[in-house]
Amino acid sequence: MGFFEFLFGLIVFSTLLSLSLTFLLGRAAWRGGRRLLDWARERKALPGVPQNPSTEAQDVVVEREDGLRRQSRPRHADYVRLSVDSGTTAADVAKVMRGYVGDPAMGPYAQAVIDTLDSAALRRESLFAELDGTFQRGTISWDKFATPSHAALDAILRNSALLANRIQSFDTASYLRLKEGMGTSWRRGTSDDGETRAERWDVFKETLASLDTVQETNEGLLLELDKLATELSTIGGPETNGRGDSIIGEIRRLVEEAKYYR
Repeated sequence: MGFFEFLFGLIVFSTLLSLSLTFLLGRAAWRGGRRLLDWARERKALPGVPQNPSTEAQDVVVEREDGLRRQSRPRHADYVRLSVDSGTTAADVAKVMRGYVGDPAMGPYAQAVIDTLDSAALRRESLFAELDGTFQRGTISWDKFATPSHAALDAILRNSALLANRIQSFDTASYLRLKEGMGTSWRRGTSDDGETRAERWDVFKETLASLDTVQETNEGLLLELDKLATELSTIGGPETNGRGDSIIGEIRRLVEEAKYYR
């Protein structure tokens, strides 16, 4: 029996050893095959960074060439008629103008309107705080300075609404096309078509000049309000009152001048 037990044990050990070797060799072969498959896939893959198929496509803006290189005018909202008499506020004007800041022709004018309204709001706050600290509200002295100040601020708002309306109606695309043609024969009026273009160019120049004039008046009003605020902080003698009267006179002149633009 001892011999048979030994023989049986030897057979079992050989069988287990054989199974172990088979398992190890099979596992090694599976790993090698997997690595070989990965290598083959890498060989077939296209070079470069793989793209995520779930990424949304980006909008592409294609500009059309019409023989002339030109800047494109950004799309704006519909025209909004701004009128102080109809309840338009400084916030309404600024809201419309923010849509034109990126306009290649009207952008600087739109930004100037926004900046002017911001400055006017600051002047209103500081000036009337100084005025209330200097005179009693409702007195003759208070009214003397408050009335022209209110008129100046109202004129600035009305001028800004006027500028905003003209900025909205300005044909930037046509203006840029015409500007690209500067220096050609039509500017000399050598043909009927040239004369028409020349007249259109003159209209554009007049419009831009009018925008500059109205903006300059607004800046003049802001300057006088600054002077008036400074004057109120140092008021006290007869010479000071004289300077105040001069500033008030200039404010009234600018307010009357602004009426001719509307």
